[in-house]
Amino acid sequence: MRKTGSRSAIIAVILLGLILFGVGSYAWTTASDIFQPVSPAGKGRTITIEIVKGESTAQIADVLQAKGLIKNALAFRIWARIKGLDTRLQAGIYRKLNTSMTISDITDQLLDAQPDAVRVVIPEGWRLEQIGLRFANSGLVRFNMKDFLTYTKNINKYPDAGKYPILQNVPKDRPTMEGLLFPASYEVAVDSTARDVIGMMLKTTSDVIQQNHLDKVAQQHQMNLYQMLTLASIVERETLFDEDRAKIASVYWNRLYRPNAETVGLLQADPTVQYARDTLNAPQTYWQPLNDVGGNIAASSPWNTYVNKGLPPTPICSPGLASMQVAADPPQTNLYFFLAKKDGHSVFESTLAQFLQDKQKYLP
Repeated sequence: MRKTGSRSAIIAVILLGLILFGVGSYAWTTASDIFQPVSPAGKGRTITIEIVKGESTAQIADVLQAKGLIKNALAFRIWARIKGLDTRLQAGIYRKLNTSMTISDITDQLLDAQPDAVRVVIPEGWRLEQIGLRFANSGLVRFNMKDFLTYTKNINKYPDAGKYPILQNVPKDRPTMEGLLFPASYEVAVDSTARDVIGMMLKTTSDVIQQNHLDKVAQQHQMNLYQMLTLASIVERETLFDEDRAKIASVYWNRLYRPNAETVGLLQADPTVQYARDTLNAPQTYWQPLNDVGGNIAASSPWNTYVNKGLPPTPICSPGLASMQVAADPPQTNLYFFLAKKDGHSVFESTLAQFLQDKQKYLP
């Protein structure tokens, strides 16, 4: 009986060993497999991913799995932690990752490679100095802020000026690109120069104008393209809520092309005074509120529309499409005044008396 029991025990141990070996082998094969490439060598697909500044390793792992670059997000997180990826990763756009790469290959690529491109967002209403600084701080390895300002403030010094017909609209005595660089989200090659960036933005502006027929629409309202862009730039800086934008454009259009005895052709736009002030003395932060009435600040500047009739010599910022559209085609109104209340919404009036009443009512 003892021999039978011993034999049974031995068999049980062997069976348990086989089971453990099988489980271990399966676990090892499974674990190894999730670290392997999605596609066989030579049959992979190159997939672009964008890593946003501040994204966690877990978020990046989910993106890689969703894009089909890895089999398992958890495996990537483990390997990334081992490699120290979560503390050394550069934000940007990576265009060379391939489904035939292992998790280790992908991790090394993200660690060792510079992004192929970066995402640069230029908001509506920024002036040239602000735009240039945003690009300078975006990780573009060949971008030069001095070159950017030299080219954008002196069109004749920009080597590619002849490639962009939109520049022919700029008056010869004010050869600046202010207002001509379209605000948008740009995917910029990491080795782009100031020359490249400017060309990309000018092309975007030209495309937006052509696609929306803004030059032709503006002509129907007594404006050429440059005048429309100048008006749009003022509307951009004046508008806080989109529902006010069209009426703001109509106020300024009326003052320009239907002046009356109360407005006498003066736009009296605070943003033009801010532009004048900040151009004379560059501040740390642009577009700060005025600390006096418009006519008392930078009164000698041609951009001060409390002193000078008509449009300022140039746009004062880069307007977005919405401001361009209402500037090119403002609604017909009898409005000549508006007042921004404390909540940012505007009230509109036809006469100075009504405007002064609003001032007493909303700005005590």
